[in-house]
Amino acid sequence: MNVVLSADEAYARYGAVVMASIIDNAADPGQIRFFMLTPDMGEETRHRLHAFVEAGGAELDIIDVDVQALKGLKVGRFGTAALLRLLMHRYLPDDCERVIYLDCDVLVRSDLSDLWALSLHGLSAAAAMDICNTSISATRKNPDNYFNSGVMLIDLAAWRSRHVGERALAYLEQNGDNARYPDQDALNYVLEGDCYQLPLSWNFQPTAYRAVNKHYPHLHKHLAALETAVLNPRIVHFIGAVKPWHPTCVHPFQEDFIAYSCHTPWPIDRKALMSSLPWSERMRMVLRQPKVRRRRRLTAS
Repeated sequence: MNVVLSADEAYARYGAVVMASIIDNAADPGQIRFFMLTPDMGEETRHRLHAFVEAGGAELDIIDVDVQALKGLKVGRFGTAALLRLLMHRYLPDDCERVIYLDCDVLVRSDLSDLWALSLHGLSAAAAMDICNTSISATRKNPDNYFNSGVMLIDLAAWRSRHVGERALAYLEQNGDNARYPDQDALNYVLEGDCYQLPLSWNFQPTAYRAVNKHYPHLHKHLAALETAVLNPRIVHFIGAVKPWHPTCVHPFQEDFIAYSCHTPWPIDRKALMSSLPWSERMRMVLRQPKVRRRRRLTAS
């Protein structure tokens, strides 16, 4: 089972948390082969990642990517590493015919072999609907098919033969100034009609809580799928600018992310996070905790 992540030096520690959660939930970690694409990473970080992953029984290949092909492309707040997935077909070995791609701000709560075994029905990729942001949805025949690219199951052979990466880069060269979510918008444009829709539980987004509670009209037909995702989120995606390693995070699964970080060489100190805030902000965070705990209890375990 090939699992691909992208991370620079700063994000490597969060990619490690993702890998820790995958290994912990795997029936057989020995079947997992991780690939981490990077534009830059120090030798000490590489050594720590290899030691940590191999101690868990899995494999890791850290691949240096020449980002020259990305020069001049607008990436906004996401950084160059966010675009590396568009180049993965050039760097992954030929025996990689299928991969799972994951962002470094997710937490896996289930054995990924269930996702790995899903049929792609002859399509290049599978991804879950983006229920948070749909920056190019107005231009699509079916806005519900705008997907979030943070969790993808990919037929890499089809990806290569259909030139998905090159076409996505060409889209960004022409439309980068208007792309709010550069790689995601590009992939949605290129893969329209060529992407199978995953259940929302495989990319659980925080908007699901509000959508279920408030019965958003535009998501009404997806209410049952959203309720299922809340009960059993198989991959939690910390979408948004505030991540679980930030002191102001109030995501119900932040504590789970922090707990898995303690299995890596870079444990997150929750108390240190809170102490970095002024007292007024700490009080605001305390007052929000009952709502956070109520949401967390909606999930079965």
